[in-house]
Amino acid sequence: MTFIKKLWLVNIVLCFCLFFFNQPIKGVNAEETSSLDLNTSYYVLMEPNSKQVITQSNPHHKLYPASMTKMMGMLLILEGIEDKKISFDDIVTCSEYASSMGGTQIYLEPGEKMILSDLFKAVAINSANDAIVCLGEYLAGSNDNFVKMMNNRAKELKMNNTSFKNATGFDDQEHYSSPYDMAILASELLKYQDVVLKYSSMKEAYIREDTSSPFWLVNTNKLLGHYEGLDGLKTGYTSQAGYNLTSTCQRNGVRLVAVVMHENTIQERSQDTIKLLDYGFQLLKAELLFNKDEIISKCNFNNTIQKNVEISIREDVFVVYEKKYSIKDLNIEVVINKLDAPILKDEKVGILKILTPCGKEFYYPLYANQDVEQISFIEVWLNNLKLIFK
Repeated sequence: MTFIKKLWLVNIVLCFCLFFFNQPIKGVNAEETSSLDLNTSYYVLMEPNSKQVITQSNPHHKLYPASMTKMMGMLLILEGIEDKKISFDDIVTCSEYASSMGGTQIYLEPGEKMILSDLFKAVAINSANDAIVCLGEYLAGSNDNFVKMMNNRAKELKMNNTSFKNATGFDDQEHYSSPYDMAILASELLKYQDVVLKYSSMKEAYIREDTSSPFWLVNTNKLLGHYEGLDGLKTGYTSQAGYNLTSTCQRNGVRLVAVVMHENTIQERSQDTIKLLDYGFQLLKAELLFNKDEIISKCNFNNTIQKNVEISIREDVFVVYEKKYSIKDLNIEVVINKLDAPILKDEKVGILKILTPCGKEFYYPLYANQDVEQISFIEVWLNNLKLIFK
């Protein structure tokens, strides 16, 4: 073997496929979903982790989102908490403007102080207009700045058929969204599902509990407790928007997001949501491919002392795909993108890439299970000499 070939063999990094990928599908056939016979013509059913659309009708049509708008406000608040700009324990003072919102509210008084977590609870459960404006002003400094943040975040999420003019969802010709955009927003919000679903799954709750006038919050999502696994997410209604609902539900490891818009009644909104979710759960399954901390591969890095370094995942790897396929129809690939030492234990060194038969990709970070030391230049030179004269 030539010197060049030997050096190439020394420096190559392990990158392999565990399974082979069969023919991809283009998506759900329209004929397969025509039997759903929904009341509305504006809906999307989505798998939130991959953003795969299971079925849809007029997904990009611009409509009034009503209080489903508040999902964007909730997302910004949770991102602000994650970034340590604000905290659930903060005490927020209500402005005169926030107290004047009208519509669904918790009747905040100008100057009234309330813990941020209770304001968030009032938005998630009761869709309180005064609460979301109060939160927005606290995070962004003013309501106008908060609405600008909402629109900027919508652009980042590629919600191309969305424009926000307010934080509440009040009807405005320049305030609109689409079923697809609302599904994308809900999917992003579900990254904080431990917090979001804690509140959105509540049928009722109280705020101001330590006062002489406790306030009863009632959830307008009538499917809670009546559809197995449904635990959120946001209703919306105005006379122009009609009855809207973004819902989420989990069964047997499969989580779905369903959006229905411009419904005539609450009953029709609920009926259509059930039909969409039933369809999705009949179609899809979740597969546990790897357990948390499982060793995925062993890797030789460039010019290092340690060989066959174990590479592992740090979370359970679930993949959602159609029941008619099996694991052998998944394309699973380990990609190592850090090639050189030094590498610390638990340092990210690559990704696990999974491609489903419908063409959706999942990515999971991979980590080194030990420190990897770099050998000296002299040791590299001596090792290469050994290869030449071997």
